[in-house]
Amino acid sequence: MFLLRRTIIVASREIENDLRNDIFWKLEQLPATFYNRMSTGDIMSRATNDLNAVRSVLGPGIAYSINTIVAFLFVLPMMFTISPVLTLLALIPFPIMALLVNRFGRAIHKRYEKIQAQLARISTFVQENLSGILVVKTFVREENQIGNFLSLNKDYMKKNLSFARVQAAFHPSLMIIIGIASLLVLVGGGKLVMDQKISIGEFTAFMLYLGILVWPSIALGWVIGLFQQGSASLKRIRQIMEAESDLKEGPFSLLPETARGKIEYRNLSFEYEANYPVLTGICLTIEANQSLGILGPTGSGKTTLVKLIAHLYPINRGMLFIDDQDINEYQLRSLRNCIGFVMQDTFLFSDSIHNNIAFAKPSATREQVIEAAKVAAIHDEIVEFPEGYDSLLGERGLNLSGGQKQRVAIARAILANPKILVFDDSFSALDTYTEETILKNLGKMVPDRTVIVISHRISTIQPLDKIIVLDEGRITEEGTHSQLIQKPGLYAQIYQKQLLEKEIELLE
Repeated sequence: MFLLRRTIIVASREIENDLRNDIFWKLEQLPATFYNRMSTGDIMSRATNDLNAVRSVLGPGIAYSINTIVAFLFVLPMMFTISPVLTLLALIPFPIMALLVNRFGRAIHKRYEKIQAQLARISTFVQENLSGILVVKTFVREENQIGNFLSLNKDYMKKNLSFARVQAAFHPSLMIIIGIASLLVLVGGGKLVMDQKISIGEFTAFMLYLGILVWPSIALGWVIGLFQQGSASLKRIRQIMEAESDLKEGPFSLLPETARGKIEYRNLSFEYEANYPVLTGICLTIEANQSLGILGPTGSGKTTLVKLIAHLYPINRGMLFIDDQDINEYQLRSLRNCIGFVMQDTFLFSDSIHNNIAFAKPSATREQVIEAAKVAAIHDEIVEFPEGYDSLLGERGLNLSGGQKQRVAIARAILANPKILVFDDSFSALDTYTEETILKNLGKMVPDRTVIVISHRISTIQPLDKIIVLDEGRITEEGTHSQLIQKPGLYAQIYQKQLLEKEIELLE
């Protein structure tokens, strides 16, 4: 029995390990739309607490179930051999036990689901609070956040107490059933002894056998609780494992060495939520090796427009072509290998500067990383750190300035050597001189690449081959810088405003 239990526990740990690997693999494969629906804290709760509950069923749950089954299979025949009548008397309360188990089981399942959902809310709150700790401190909202946490934690405690009350009532109920069975056997057995149908020794032996079943009966209640908790947790895990991608994927590959980098939007419209359009009727062609600047007010759809190039979201209406091929016909990995993104919200890992830059190309040598850093105008600052490129960054690169983080991210995209380079407001934290240096360096190395730059500064996109203005999800202006400043529109207004601001700065 010891070896059996040991085998079961070891197997449960191995299954837990495999399931954890499967969950992470699945999370890496799911599209961006999935993460719009489910918070990071909720996902973390499912991958840790819920997984642990499932493992408890597979380990202790099954082990104690086997113990209980073996005990009943061994003891009941012995009891039946001594006295079939007493055995039947002992089993009379068991239908009531089955009814209680069913009722309490549903209650445990329901309450445990609520506990896990509340724990996910707490995990989400803590994760967001820690990620935004600087915002909390700069706005002096520590007390407010503590109050919010206490409220969430209080709700969690209430749900746990409700769960505990059910469990507390469950086990005594089982003991009452066992007590009734013992009482029936005691009364019936006493009469059988008095009628000399069984001996005192046989009756004593029967009571001993009945006593052996007390612990397995109690364990049965504990195991049922485990199975109900595991069932609730498995349901939450399955919501991840059974989630399907809403992205279409075809058989064609887009290879970096043969890709041309032509991009064409054909009457494309997009919305994250029904009836809330983000892009409407986009018709735009970006020729291979052409540079495009995108200007527009906040919320005009600029970031969404470029995210669709990497097929991060399904196209709602219209079509998007890369190298004259419908984007839905490409394999996602091959498509994204040809695109380098520097996102608006710069993300860096808690790792060395070298590894953050080399994330785009893990096989890159130190020399290649340095070359990319030089193009991004960050090399000179990196070598001044105590450990240079081996310097460790804090979470999300907190020990770097905003401009340094942007340049590390730019170096990462450059190292990937993609056919299409996208800069989503990636120079906003840089001074004009550094921005000009990077753009000059990029101009030398990317003559055979398609480059898209989103910026609020006209000076950034002014030299590019083509510029579009987005407003409320529509292209309202299109042309070169010299063409657009001659037209009465948003571009000319912003240009005049920024020109005036620059003149005022020079006067000061």
